[in-house]
Amino acid sequence: MPAPVARAAAPLNACGYDVAGTSVNLRSGPSTSRASLGHLTRGDLVDVDREESGWCRVTLSERSRSGMRAGIVGWVAERYLTPSACMQLD
Repeated sequence: MPAPVARAAAPLNACGYDVAGTSVNLRSGPSTSRASLGHLTRGDLVDVDREESGWCRVTLSERSRSGMRAGIVGWVAERYLTPSACMQLD
């Protein structure tokens, strides 16, 4: 199971988050009853700016493997996200 996303009291991961599921709905709001905007797949990179009741508001960092454009904003259940590792270039 992926590590849970940091709560509002702690800083969010500055390096973004990787999608950890094989076909994860990007939703219009923080609920399974909200419309799906499309699907994210394992390895898609997102930035998280808000967490609410087990859901994270995300922005797609780059074009998704399923073809969604970079910059689209939606909601993903936090259990499908894992913090990305930061890379340091010397």
